[in-house]
Amino acid sequence: MPKKIQEKTEDLIKNFFENTLTDEQSEVRGFRLKTFLYIFLSTIVLVALVAIFLLGYQRYYRGKIYPGVYANNYHLGGLTGEQAQNFIENYNNRLVREGIDFTATKVDGSIVSFKLNNLDGVDNAPELIKIDSERLVGQAMRFGRTGDWFDDSWQPIIRRFFWPETIEVPVTINEVAFREVLKTYLAPMESGGRNANIKITNLEDFSFEVLLEQSGGVFMYEKIMPAVRDHVADLSFAPIEIKQDLFVPDVLGADAYKAAEKLSSLFGYGELGLNYINPQTNIRRDWSIGPREYADWLEITRDGENNLVFVLNEEKVKKYLDILRTDVDESEQNAKFVMEDGKVKEFQASRSGLRLNLNKTYESINNAFKERNYRSSEVTKTVGLVVDMVDPQIKMAEVNDLGITGIIGVGYSTFRDSHNNRIRNIANAVKRLNGTLVKPGEIFSAIKYAGPFTTANGFLPEAVIKGREIKNEVGGGMCQIGTTLFRMAMNSGMDIVERHNHSLVVNYYSDPVNGNPGTDAALYEPIVDLKFNNDTGNYLLLQTDIDYKKQMLTFTLWGKPDGRKGEYTHPIVSRWIAAGEPQEILVSKEPQVKVGEKKCQVAYRGAVASFTYTRITPSGEKIDRVFESYYRPLPKICMIGVEALPEGCKEKESCASYGQAVSASTTLPVGE
Repeated sequence: MPKKIQEKTEDLIKNFFENTLTDEQSEVRGFRLKTFLYIFLSTIVLVALVAIFLLGYQRYYRGKIYPGVYANNYHLGGLTGEQAQNFIENYNNRLVREGIDFTATKVDGSIVSFKLNNLDGVDNAPELIKIDSERLVGQAMRFGRTGDWFDDSWQPIIRRFFWPETIEVPVTINEVAFREVLKTYLAPMESGGRNANIKITNLEDFSFEVLLEQSGGVFMYEKIMPAVRDHVADLSFAPIEIKQDLFVPDVLGADAYKAAEKLSSLFGYGELGLNYINPQTNIRRDWSIGPREYADWLEITRDGENNLVFVLNEEKVKKYLDILRTDVDESEQNAKFVMEDGKVKEFQASRSGLRLNLNKTYESINNAFKERNYRSSEVTKTVGLVVDMVDPQIKMAEVNDLGITGIIGVGYSTFRDSHNNRIRNIANAVKRLNGTLVKPGEIFSAIKYAGPFTTANGFLPEAVIKGREIKNEVGGGMCQIGTTLFRMAMNSGMDIVERHNHSLVVNYYSDPVNGNPGTDAALYEPIVDLKFNNDTGNYLLLQTDIDYKKQMLTFTLWGKPDGRKGEYTHPIVSRWIAAGEPQEILVSKEPQVKVGEKKCQVAYRGAVASFTYTRITPSGEKIDRVFESYYRPLPKICMIGVEALPEGCKEKESCASYGQAVSASTTLPVGE
């Protein structure tokens, strides 16, 4: 038999015996197969049952807070949002009606009880102290509804049966006002404990009086305020127990005289600056605290090494800071997003709230001031306000399916001292632009979305620059829109496709930092436009806001942040150009200039300015682009009304009627 055939036969026989099972082996194999099928089918059934249970659990609690969610000691599970909010508001209402009970134990052991009514000393009683029910309920309702399938399926079960979810109760308290009201009850119980201090009577020669020390019982407000906050967060009506402390002064009259020796060096550092940069708009505010102000805030204490040092009185500093709240605090804002005919009809961007943190800001100011005691040349001269961010309940990503999740960039400009028609035109364009969606790959055009600038679209006549004239045309003021859009697009890292500067230097559009011209963008339908390219690959949404009180426009570009960045330098003027000699022109039959009347437009000096726009692409590429602007000079031009022009005067430029003149008090140009 050939060798190859023999080998093949042996392989066939071997395979036959290997694959042939005995009856016993066959039984075992069948049992294993049945077991496997049983386990497999049981697993499928179990998974299906679990899935059905989870879906049923979610459906049952739709519109309700999941069990296992607590507000401190109170279980909110099973309540609807409305029921939970009513529960919290009932507590707030009781707080207003019944007030807060206190039990004060004095140093002599006597006990005084009193009730601080939430209505005392304030016009808006509920704002003195309350629980933010809307925020609390929003947090409770969002638990188990994050959008992540795994978390939303299992977290409600885990929290119900194993580890409950406890939400920190948000308490809103007007600390300065509450402390003032509390003092009306506690001050009569105090016996005047204090350290020795000084009172400056003349800042010129630093003359002063010494206020001598006193021993006595005092209440430590810095301990009482957190206790009050915790009490309300627990939804408690039990009395708050506070104890008076015996104050033994460690700064005596002699110490005050000794500390006063450093007054001249202390005040030699001058003002203490405060600044605040809004984290959402990057708008900066600055304040300064002068010697006359902080002279009344001085206190003498001892530092960690027992040295006598001057610090600032906490209560007085916080009173000052409380005034700044109107410029700092902002309420959080939930997102809204309603589409109609391809445009966002109803839109409200989510925005984090801002709260000035009095305690941390005071610490920063006090520490900066304390440095002055050590005669250092490197003392802190400016302190930043400390602000807490408060997240909105509903964020942008939760209310749209266009991929719009966050802010790409913001631009702003001021329209301070604008005329009435100009403001109305700006407001009209702001309204028309708000909610504009820019498609992926689209070239955004300011004229396309803000215009046409016609009376039919609500625009009014206003001054615009035209050649050597400043004339009234419908839609004047649109360059305010173009400039704000331009700055927004650059801060968003967009590719600028078209931009034109004004022909004259216009104060409205000066750089907010150095006051130079250069970062403006003119609009004049249909030929002068502001355009940028949406190269993000996602939709962009334009949000516009007009603040009449601050006379400011703020434009925000929303989209899907992709890592791009944009910034620009403050413009530099390389050359100023004189306006030139004033000119007078005779005009007749001019409606705006009566016979014998003289009307002038102001002079404008010219300039050559430039700045650098830097954008960093999502891939990390850095692209610099220099924008250069030439602003022509324009002399003061006055028109004098006459009955008739002298013979031959029509051929002379010096007396040719060139159009409408506007009086010098109303001739700020606004467009081209």
